[in-house]
Amino acid sequence: MKAISSSFTVNFRRAVCNVAAIRAFASDVKRSDLKDSDSPRLDKKRSNEDSLNSIKPHMRSGILSVVEKDNSGFPSYLILKETSPLLSQAMIEIKNRKRRQQNSSILLEGKRLIQDALNAGVKPKQIFFSQKRVLEHLCLPEELRDLPASSTIFYKAPYKMIQLFSETETSQGIMGIFELPTIDHRPRQNAFPITIICDNIREPGNLGAVLRTVTAVGASQVILMKGCTNLWGDKVLRAGCGAHFRMKIISDVSWSFLENIKGLVCLADNNYVSNTDNSNNDEDNMNVNVFRKTAPIELPIAPYYEIDYCKTTPLILIIGGETHGLSDEGYEFARLRKGIRVNIPLENGIESLNSATAVGILCFEAKKQMLSLIRSGDEIDKIERVY
Repeated sequence: MKAISSSFTVNFRRAVCNVAAIRAFASDVKRSDLKDSDSPRLDKKRSNEDSLNSIKPHMRSGILSVVEKDNSGFPSYLILKETSPLLSQAMIEIKNRKRRQQNSSILLEGKRLIQDALNAGVKPKQIFFSQKRVLEHLCLPEELRDLPASSTIFYKAPYKMIQLFSETETSQGIMGIFELPTIDHRPRQNAFPITIICDNIREPGNLGAVLRTVTAVGASQVILMKGCTNLWGDKVLRAGCGAHFRMKIISDVSWSFLENIKGLVCLADNNYVSNTDNSNNDEDNMNVNVFRKTAPIELPIAPYYEIDYCKTTPLILIIGGETHGLSDEGYEFARLRKGIRVNIPLENGIESLNSATAVGILCFEAKKQMLSLIRSGDEIDKIERVY
């Protein structure tokens, strides 16, 4: 009995030892498997930490994570926290006129406007986007795609943060801060000899529409006189639809700068056809005309369709704002060059057109005459060759 009991005890101890050994082995195998499966995750975490460490210290606090360039060519970008001050600080800087001028920066919003700027070679400083697909639709130059995370200009921010600083009711989820473009003074190829001078246009949307129309016509240049609204304002940029990057535009110009400019000068404004004394008009008539301004200088006037715009080139068209009209300096400029006032006849009691509509009518009429002259010249050349 004693021998049996001793034998049982030995066998039991051996069984317990075997079970413990098996459990220990299984535990080691499990830990090994977990370690192997977590290895890519740990490597990715270390890589993200290394990328964060490569970023300037004052920027790290607002960054949630770093995404490196992938195999598809999508550039490196930083994911911002909802509490990140990077976007708000950038928007405060760019929306302050003094700081914007000091930094020579402009704010562009929307895919189309940003793409136009990139196509024109304008250098971006920062681009904020809400979703990856928004940035994927842009055709980015190779040098921007190859930027490392430590010097990337792309920031993924929550949509509500971008919408907060947007000037539109519904943001497209992308906005960029760009360097102020430099003026290209080289003559534009295949441009018509038409120079547009904007005088006293102070409504941003109106100026942007003028630039868009003039660019569509194919004029050679636009000159903005002092007193016009800011060329690079948000509303002007949106209304211009990329015209800023396709047209030679000179802004903040004084009339003395144009002393040597020559050509056929035409004025378009909202003034009366002639200067008349309204002092004897009855009270009702005065009430009707109270918002009208008489021209300070008498100039010949003609309907727009009777003017020969090809008589002297280039054509210099001075367009005034809807509210303030042309300045006295603009009239004096035209008088010294024997300019004429252009009249667009209106019906049904409509007193005036907005500046963009007026400049469109005049420019396309001038373009039509110029194209007709070119075709006539080609026909003459063909006849001369035959005979």
